[in-house]
Amino acid sequence: MAGNRPSELVIRCPVEIKNTHWQKAKGKVGKLIKTGLGAELKKLESMLKKVDLATLDPASNPSKTLEELARKVIAAKKEYASKVEPIRKQLFVIVSKADEAEKKIKKTPMGASAAKAAATVAKSASNYAVTCKSLDMNGSIEKVKADIKKKNEIAAKLLKSALAKFVAGAKAFLSDPTEASWGKNIKQQGRSVSNSLAQLQNYRAKFWKDFEKFKGFDTSTLKIAKDPQFEKKSVFIVKKAIGQIKAIASFKG
Repeated sequence: MAGNRPSELVIRCPVEIKNTHWQKAKGKVGKLIKTGLGAELKKLESMLKKVDLATLDPASNPSKTLEELARKVIAAKKEYASKVEPIRKQLFVIVSKADEAEKKIKKTPMGASAAKAAATVAKSASNYAVTCKSLDMNGSIEKVKADIKKKNEIAAKLLKSALAKFVAGAKAFLSDPTEASWGKNIKQQGRSVSNSLAQLQNYRAKFWKDFEKFKGFDTSTLKIAKDPQFEKKSVFIVKKAIGQIKAIASFKG
């Protein structure tokens, strides 16, 4: 697919194939003739409302990793097949119905204006079918890939300094293992390491399963906040983290 952003599917829908527009454009003469076109336009509008645009467009929400992007692409293709393809089929139904309406209304005295409105519906529906077929999913995918690459480059640059800052912070904390010291020397330093590990594929694959157990170094999540045994438990956690930090630092990812 190449062309429009998938997330723009609905806003690209021409006003000429909206039922309210058709009801107004066909005028009094057109209202006297039953064509069934309005019902098909209403059906299209209902189908469009059911499309999950965020799922349809892999670039709607940021992806940290290529694996996450791959899952979104699979979901986007399923959404296209299950929602957009039926819309395209409905558009061809509308084209056929509008052509029939044009021919029928033309035979009616003073029906030229309404017939022209029906022809406009047919043309707009046909053009919109092309729009639906040419959603640029590849463009969205490449946009996300570029964003992930940029995030990886930043994470790689930050990892080394984040590890060093954690080691320094851990040293300071172990000499003063209090909750205030944790907030000053461990919490943000640990989160910085976590952010880089979560972003970098090789590091994440090797270390994240264990490192995520530190819960972003949040004392509440770790269930040690205001714990009478805070010193003992926090020192144990920090020493364990230091062991992993050393392994991460020596890893040639």
